[in-house]
Amino acid sequence: MGTVRVVSFSVPAWFPPRGGEEVRGEVQLTEQESAVFLCLATGASNAELAGELQLSVSTVKFHVHNIRAKLGGISRLQACLLAALAREGTRPGGLSGGGAAAVPR
Repeated sequence: MGTVRVVSFSVPAWFPPRGGEEVRGEVQLTEQESAVFLCLATGASNAELAGELQLSVSTVKFHVHNIRAKLGGISRLQACLLAALAREGTRPGGLSGGGAAAVPR
């Protein structure tokens, strides 16, 4: 069995989670969750993401559910916005980020 690589993302402080629970520090996503997360930036449906990533729709749904939970129970739209920021490496205030997959807290 291969090694699972874990990818970290930080949730911006100005991005309030649902239920009042704040996500502190970095959020750990598996490599496959990270791939799904970054593809969420396109606004594609689960079926479209599945086709793009060559996964089953149920696998994509599973990963999207886990991603949203790890990010504090945020909505799918909020996850899409965070993914878009992560893809561009954008920091709050319009500053350019250091890495394409990092969203600062």
